[in-house]
Parts: sequence; structure tokens; C-alpha cells
Amino acid sequence: MNKFSKIVLFLMVAALTLSACKVATITPPVEEPTAILEETEPTTDVIAEPTEDPDPQPTADLPLIDDDGNMICSIVEPLFGELTPEQEAQLAVFPPVTEDEWTKGPEDALITIIEYTEFQCPYCAMAYQEFEKLMDMYPEDVRLVYRPYPLISIHPNAQVAAQAAEAAGLQGKFWEMYSNLFDKQNEWNSLTIDEFRDWLAGEATALGLDEVQFTQDTVSDVIVEKIQSAMDYAQSIGMNSVPTVLINGRPISNWQASGIKPIIEVMKVEDSLMKECPPWVIDVEKTYTATITTENGDMTIELYPEYAPLAVNSFVYLAREGFYDGVTFHRVYRDFMAQTGDPTGTGWSGAGYQYREEIVDALTFDEPYMLGVARGQGEATSGSQFFITYVSYPTLNGLYTIFGKLVDGVDVFEMITERDADQNPDAPLGDEIISITITEE
Repeated sequence: MNKFSKIVLFLMVAALTLSACKVATITPPVEEPTAILEETEPTTDVIAEPTEDPDPQPTADLPLIDDDGNMICSIVEPLFGELTPEQEAQLAVFPPVTEDEWTKGPEDALITIIEYTEFQCPYCAMAYQEFEKLMDMYPEDVRLVYRPYPLISIHPNAQVAAQAAEAAGLQGKFWEMYSNLFDKQNEWNSLTIDEFRDWLAGEATALGLDEVQFTQDTVSDVIVEKIQSAMDYAQSIGMNSVPTVLINGRPISNWQASGIKPIIEVMKVEDSLMKECPPWVIDVEKTYTATITTENGDMTIELYPEYAPLAVNSFVYLAREGFYDGVTFHRVYRDFMAQTGDPTGTGWSGAGYQYREEIVDALTFDEPYMLGVARGQGEATSGSQFFITYVSYPTLNGLYTIFGKLVDGVDVFEMITERDADQNPDAPLGDEIISITITEE
């Protein structure tokens, strides 16, 4: 399955890409999920050499139009598409959210983040900061669910901290204590248990809690058993590190705000993306040019319908529909290329469909200003994103469809602001396309 705009789904929850706190001794679980759901690319349409030569077939040997008069393409599934029964069974180890859990954010939020966490782990504190940042950016789109998993073999104060948060919750101050424990982790991290209990009492007073009741509740059988039960279950499914993070029930490896932001942006536009292949709107015997209007001026593109009819048809249709109006250049490297065509500006999305690559020997990236179609790693993953090269880049030959060339407005092209979305995903949005006008002769 090679679909753009799909999250990498991991069921081996212990093998997170980012740093995490892990238990000191791993005890084999009773039942541990071992299957990994089929991986897809974390981003789409990245201009880089695929790991395998796609070996595309010549366009002339394959149909261009289906029986309904639409171009041949495939519709992209949503980020959180329907799971197979096997996948549902694998993910069932993570229980659904209940009314008894601590949550914040709208119940109908676009994404629900479940965090298995503990208060003494430094990486959990980092995740806390990332989630706070994310919820500030998307207050209506994110819900956070807390699930305790103290790793007492390496963090002796973690279980008491979890119990203290629950005790504060009984007086309506769970999230306040939650934040204090993370924000002030350096204050109490190295304290003895007795010193830590005194510290907690002081925090309870500062939060306006009944200190006596808080202290009693912290060690009550009900709360101790609640935390112990959570620990036992996490261990039973083979979880050996925190934070372990799920989005809409799927484990993810990147819990940074910059990693989750594209997910939200893609989901916000999914309903507006195309649900069927575009109609056939070009005549390969005619000549087509495209005028890309930017705030700095116009760029004129000569299109190649005879060599790349699918790419040109897609581009012409989307341009005429206004799809590219307001879209930004999200990746711009002056020694490489400028890439655009994603309505979210993240590089993760497109128009909602993909089509096969059209590689011809007559067209190469051996000279600058070539117009190419961005794609994913697999075959037939070309889409709405396109790029224009600044320089000769022959390593792209045979890998990406060329469907035109910049023939006028090079000075405008050179003025596009550089933007390194790979290294700085939080960079301000790139330069905007005001409109694209198609001329047919």
C-alpha cells in the first residue's frame, strides 16, 4: 500500500522513533502485539530518489481515460481510513476512551491524543510541552487523554506523583497538578519519597486544595489500586516505554507538535478533496501554456500534453477549478527546486487522487527550469504537487514525470522565498500562488 498522506502506523509500541523513558528490565508480556501495520510514507510527494526503480510503462501503452470519460487515477484514502479486522484486533489492546478518564479539549475534536505517560520521565515532560503547544494552536481540534504508566524501576517518585494527580482531581484540580508536576519536574525529581510528599503538600496548598484531604487521598486504597491497575495493564500488553502516544487510536512515533500539525492540517481539508478522478479536459493535439501569477509577478510555463497527457490534464483541470489559488510554495531550495501544489502547505496532501508516472526519454532534468510532478515512493503516486528546478538535476531522470518548462518569468521564479520545510516544519508559510491561468491554442 503506497498512499500519500498516510501516517506510519506502529503496533510495536515499545519501538518509538523519538527518545523515551524505558523500563530497566523488560519482562516478556503475556501477550504482546508483534505485527506492524503496513507502513506508508510519513510525507507525500517528496522530491528524492525512490528506494526502488519504479520502472514505469510508456504512457502510449496504457489507457488514459476510463469508461466515464475521466482520467485514469486512484482515489487517496483518508489518513484514518477504515481498518481491516486484523488491524482492529491488534489495536484493541488500547481501550477506548471512557468517561472516567482525565481528558481536556472538545469531545468531538478532530484528533484525540492518548498519552501513556508518567511525571518523572524527562521525555514525558517534553511531550507535555509539545501537547500544550499543539492545543494552543488548535484549541478546537485536539483532545488530550491522560493514561498513567509510572516506570517505578527507574523513577521511584513516579507512582506517588500519579497518585497525587488523581488526589488533586478529586478536588477538581487534576490538570493543574498535572501541569505543576511537569513544569516543576526539576524541583522534585531528585527528592526522596518523604521529601517529595512534603513538596506535594506545598503544591496542594498553593493550588487551593484541602491539604489534609489531598494527603489522605494520595495514599487511599482506591487511588493506589487505580494506578496499580493501569501499570499492570500496560505491562500486560508489552508496553515498556513512555511516552507512548496514540492519535485516534493509532500509535504514532512522532509526538512533537511539528509532527502532529500536518496530520491536523490534512484532516481539516480531507472532506473538500476530490472523491473521483478528474474529467478529461485537454486535447493532446493542442498547445497549452500556464501563467502562474504570484505577488512578485508572472511565470509562464509551456506544457507538454503529447509527452505527459495525464499530468497535463490533471494540472489544467485543477488550475481551471482554482485549486492552486492561494496554495504556497512549501519547499524551496535555490540549489534544487521549488515545490508547491499542497493546499495545506505541509507537503502531506494534494487534490485527493493519484495517477501513474509518465517517463519519456525525450525529456530530462539535464537543464534548469523543468516542470515535474512530485510523487511518493511507490508507483502511480503522482498527484497535484509539482516542482520547478532551479538547476540541472540529472539524478531525477527516469523517476519523475516532466510535463512542462518555465519559459518566461525566470526573474520572478528566482524571487521565491527559500523555505526548508524538512528542517524547519514550523517555518512561516511560503510564497503564495495567486492564480494559474491556462491558455489553449
